[in-house]
Amino acid sequence: MKKKQKLIGGVLGGMGPLATVDFMSKVIALNPINNEEDHVHLIVDQNPHIPNRQIKSISQEKAISSSLIDSAKKLEVAGANFIIMPCNTAHIFAKDIIKAISVPFLHIVEETVDEISKIYPNYNKVGLMATSACLTSEIYQSGLIKSDKVAVCPSLMFQEQCMKTIFAIKDGEEIEPMKYQMIEVAEHLINNGAEIIIAGCTEIPLIIKSIDIEVPLISSTEVLAMRTIEFATNVKLSRIL
Repeated sequence: MKKKQKLIGGVLGGMGPLATVDFMSKVIALNPINNEEDHVHLIVDQNPHIPNRQIKSISQEKAISSSLIDSAKKLEVAGANFIIMPCNTAHIFAKDIIKAISVPFLHIVEETVDEISKIYPNYNKVGLMATSACLTSEIYQSGLIKSDKVAVCPSLMFQEQCMKTIFAIKDGEEIEPMKYQMIEVAEHLINNGAEIIIAGCTEIPLIIKSIDIEVPLISSTEVLAMRTIEFATNVKLSRIL
């Protein structure tokens, strides 16, 4: 029997807005409910004014960290029992946020790498599709190394193509015409040995799905949504990835 929900999730969102809405939609869609009250209680800070996470200066880095910490603290004060941030690149600042709050923080990168290790233990070469700042920070690469896996990253040309597509979505451009561009990036990673690919930016699952490419595509958004449901309800979900 499903246990009564006890925990409230605080969503540190807006990076970008469509990706946050997609995350919330997945929390609703993936939760096996019996009635309306079984849904996860979320408090959402949809803040698109957090500075661009593609860090270019120390002052920008400090402004990003300060904004994220402020948002996380507000969510905690509002009653959130744990914090979720559906933006991979912003997890460069996860340690700053964790130090500033007294409630648990669900880490999208750690949860995604852990999910791959459990479901695809024999897949060793993992393609990474993410923003340039996320790749430069090596937060995914470090996690994959700890799991005895090798990261396959795009060449400069394909990374620029990936970034252009991600930010076109953030800027409100129509998604469908950009699909082939993102598929090209995925195919480039597959041609370079990727056995599985992480959609390590929450805009990417808005464009392509596993059905669009030849190898499994793991949506970090979907993994985080599943963990949010499990953490809030104390009910283990069947893996669907």
